[in-house]
Amino acid sequence: MDNMQSPASALANGKSGSLGALLATVLLPFALGHFISYLYRVINAVVYPDLARDLGLAADSIGLLTGAYFLTFAAAQLPIGVALDRYGPRRVQAPMLLLAAGGAVLFAQAQSVEQLVLARGLIGLGVAGSLMASIKASSLWLPPERLPLATALLLSVGGMGAMASTAPLQAALQYTQWRGAFLALAIGTLLVSAIIYFVVPEHGRKQPSKLRDMAAAVRDLYSSWSFWRLALYSIVAHATYMAVQSLWMGSWLRDMAHLDRSEVANVLLAGAMAMVAGSLFFGWLTDYLGKFGIKPLLVCGCGIWVFVAVQLMMAGGVNLNPYVAAVGFSFFGTATTMNYAIVAQSVPSHLTGRVSTSFNLLVFLLAFVVQWSMGLIINLWTPERGAYPAPAYHYAFGIIVALQIPGMLLWLSFKPWRRACL
Repeated sequence: MDNMQSPASALANGKSGSLGALLATVLLPFALGHFISYLYRVINAVVYPDLARDLGLAADSIGLLTGAYFLTFAAAQLPIGVALDRYGPRRVQAPMLLLAAGGAVLFAQAQSVEQLVLARGLIGLGVAGSLMASIKASSLWLPPERLPLATALLLSVGGMGAMASTAPLQAALQYTQWRGAFLALAIGTLLVSAIIYFVVPEHGRKQPSKLRDMAAAVRDLYSSWSFWRLALYSIVAHATYMAVQSLWMGSWLRDMAHLDRSEVANVLLAGAMAMVAGSLFFGWLTDYLGKFGIKPLLVCGCGIWVFVAVQLMMAGGVNLNPYVAAVGFSFFGTATTMNYAIVAQSVPSHLTGRVSTSFNLLVFLLAFVVQWSMGLIINLWTPERGAYPAPAYHYAFGIIVALQIPGMLLWLSFKPWRRACL
């Protein structure tokens, strides 16, 4: 009996352990953190009308305060990457979620746009390591060839967070206001932090190094064309996916498809379900085609081309069914997220924290710019009966689509259909 170990202990000592133990004590706790982060990210798409009504906010102000999440999220990426590689995902993620909980409490009590921006920024800072901590944990416990599938599973859990912030949240708002919803989120965030801290074991493999050397590695990474060529082809599409999904899709459905609040929530729920399905599909497809020598870059790029086509129809005034628009956007938009695994696969496991967060920094900075800029463009038109006119969305989406084309041309220059490509 003395020689027997719990599954968590076996995992912590670097033994293989059971798949169930790995899921329960490592992957699931971090996946819950990503669930919470996505719920925070998308919630404003549903509470947008309440924020605008209660505090008299215009489209550009809503874009700014919602985008503040992306800005602080991005600012934290490089320090988080170094910390993940030095201290491990458990000791980084658990305390950071406490910041998010504090931000949610502040958001619930805010009385001005400045307070909302501060609170939203604190939330973004607190959840900034959620996906990266999950990817780091996966890289420690799983072989590199399983990272695309593991990443897809983690992203699908994030999609469930997006689902929770749609029709279920709208139903909850029948019994409480948006302030109460954020207080409940704060409690849930504290619970997830405790689960990560007390359930997840420490990994037996350590990578001790000086902080100065680790920071130098990040500098070298940004000096590498190999990193940039992997990042640039998908970055605008990825940022657009996050910016539109977390705010402007709900606005588009209200103003362009003329749906009421409950209908918007139902369509957003369908889109979130499509996000889960898309994450699982692209993860499975990448894993399956890998057996035949087909690289993730081909799967990712093909999915992004369809994603851009959906946006083009939304921008061009095509009479799209709202469900088709939301489902198509969310399903094929998940293809952009597969680049996390592609970038992580390009380096040894002890560098995945830094390379993933270095890429994430670029994505979230651009997501902030896209989300705020779309608000600025839309706000150039005067609302009519509380809704912005169609040309506002034609121009906003059209400009964003145009900015994604150079990246896709770069992807074509890789000739990804060749099995020798990255």
